[in-house]
Amino acid sequence: MRGVHDGESSVNVEHTDWEECDDTPAGGSVVKLEGQSEAVSTEEPQAGCSEEKDCDTLQQGVQQQDEEENVDTFFSTMGHRFSDIELEDGSGIPTEPFLESCYAIVPVLDKLGPTVFAPVKIDFVGNIKKINQKYISDPENFTTLQKIVLYEVETNMAQVRNSATEALLWLKRGLKFLKEFLAEVNNGEKNIYAALNNAYGKTLRQYHGWVVRGVFALALRAAPSYEGFAAALVSNEGDQRKAGFSKGMHRDLDVYLPAMENQLAILDAMYEEYSLESDEVV
Repeated sequence: MRGVHDGESSVNVEHTDWEECDDTPAGGSVVKLEGQSEAVSTEEPQAGCSEEKDCDTLQQGVQQQDEEENVDTFFSTMGHRFSDIELEDGSGIPTEPFLESCYAIVPVLDKLGPTVFAPVKIDFVGNIKKINQKYISDPENFTTLQKIVLYEVETNMAQVRNSATEALLWLKRGLKFLKEFLAEVNNGEKNIYAALNNAYGKTLRQYHGWVVRGVFALALRAAPSYEGFAAALVSNEGDQRKAGFSKGMHRDLDVYLPAMENQLAILDAMYEEYSLESDEVV
């Protein structure tokens, strides 16, 4: 992603053995205490203790728990996820599933602001398309991202501008930005601007000159509220206000983010091995 250009108290009572009695009158109970004769309690059962009412309360509790645990988020309903990708031998990252997962996360940029984040989205999608063009030129041989990069290294094309290797370099940087932002949110940051700003500082900022940094600064200031962002991440309107939304986000991101991070680490290792990283500022 290079930029624009591309209670109640309780009392303990010690009980002796309880004995059943067959002649207990209706509505009462028989209690036999040590050293005392049988006494009949004529108190009516408390309304809150009836079996029928207890059953209803239990069912309501189970239903409420199910609702809280089953809130779907964007990350549980998206078509392609990094957590669904099966790596090939030697940690090979399959090209097509990876690119599909990259496309699938693009809507997050729209949810942050379709207008202000448009330049970021254009650059992000542009890099996906460059890699895809290389892939479809020879899908049988370019089955993994590593095979694409190694081919360009061997043919001295890796450092060429607009190569698939360069596009993947910027794509993984953009993915790191999104990963860090989502990690901030998953860790409890409710200020979307702060989450974005922290993520930007950890990832893309070092590769941007003052012009591109200015563009990002404007985009970050237009970030939505947490409530607005959360509302964009649910399938059913109002689900973001349910107690289960937070649980759902943790459930989904705790699976999604580690898989994403693992694949980015594999790419980082390859780029370091072949000296493909660049400190160039745009």
